[in-house]
Amino acid sequence: MKLPHLDWVNQDSPYLRQHQQGFRALSFDDELEQAFKRYHANVFLRRMRWSLLVATLLALLFVLLDAINLPDPLRGRILALRLAVIQPMLLLAWLATYRPGLRDHLQLIGGIVALLSGLAVAGIIGLARYHNFALPYEGIILVTVFFYFLTGLRFTTAVLCGWLTFFAYLAVELSLGLAGELLLSNALFLALANIIGSVGCYSLEYATRQNFLANGLLQDLAEKDFLTGLLNRRAFSERAERSWRQAQRDKQALGVVMMDVDFFKRYNDHYGHAAGDDALRQVARVIGEHARRPLDCAARYGGEEFVGVWYGLEEAQLLAILQDIRSAIEGLGLTHAHSDAAGVVTLSIGMAYLTPQPHQSLGDALRLADVALYLAKEQGRNRVVGKRQDG
Repeated sequence: MKLPHLDWVNQDSPYLRQHQQGFRALSFDDELEQAFKRYHANVFLRRMRWSLLVATLLALLFVLLDAINLPDPLRGRILALRLAVIQPMLLLAWLATYRPGLRDHLQLIGGIVALLSGLAVAGIIGLARYHNFALPYEGIILVTVFFYFLTGLRFTTAVLCGWLTFFAYLAVELSLGLAGELLLSNALFLALANIIGSVGCYSLEYATRQNFLANGLLQDLAEKDFLTGLLNRRAFSERAERSWRQAQRDKQALGVVMMDVDFFKRYNDHYGHAAGDDALRQVARVIGEHARRPLDCAARYGGEEFVGVWYGLEEAQLLAILQDIRSAIEGLGLTHAHSDAAGVVTLSIGMAYLTPQPHQSLGDALRLADVALYLAKEQGRNRVVGKRQDG
């Protein structure tokens, strides 16, 4: 996916920072890495399901071929490996892809299945060699290529499985005394399969990570305010509505908050728009730091006005948070010579505290918060005023 124009993206975007830092080691910063793992699991879930199903059916085909072609007692021992190890693991891994609770563990499950399958195939080759039966060794190359490209394993997991299988095969052949020239040829082709698989798997994951960053940057462009990095008004409406519905279902309280930078027009007129933009960014950073829980959100509502929703807090807890925001912004010490509230940039805050009822809407709460904000300004600004739903 093509990256959006980076000049349009907020400079505080974690996706932009990661793009600028690069990821040659196929690793993001912790928060983004966890998000990427979830993204990867969702993107490759269908591929993993189909590849495991195909592998299960192909393994059954080999069971039939071995039952027809292999002599006793070799037949029984190899069929035991196929039916007691390979087949059940593939089937269980396939079933695991349909369990949402295991979604975050599919890389581990897939890696274990791939490695044990590779080791089992190496064991099958060793059994055949021990009984002087010419079983084609190329099957282990097919297994190697399969889990590099078709199972949706990430680079590190696939490489570990591939090279551990390679060394297991080498150990089996050496222990059984395979002739040096034939062993060298077989090992060379299996090593080349791993090298090709490693390069291809790295390229595939690198491209997937690029797509993840591009999706994130596009989402930032769609949801974030360019100047401050907070949610924009449209995205806030969507997030706040989800929190509102959740609070209605769970009968939890919400704090809906309107905030306004005091005498900001005077600040802009006196210090210029560049200084005004910088002040808004600093104010937004403080607000955003206090709205990080999953059902909390904060946004730039327009101009110097901000809005936020806090979920499931006691009224006293929320008032303390809002006072922290107010005092932290005053503590920034941004000189404001033309403010009637203080000699620095300050914030007036109006809070509506309520438990959403079926007859109420988010718009009702925003109007109540706006009334509280008006009262904060009437009372001298640089303060927090709260109103409850009962007035």
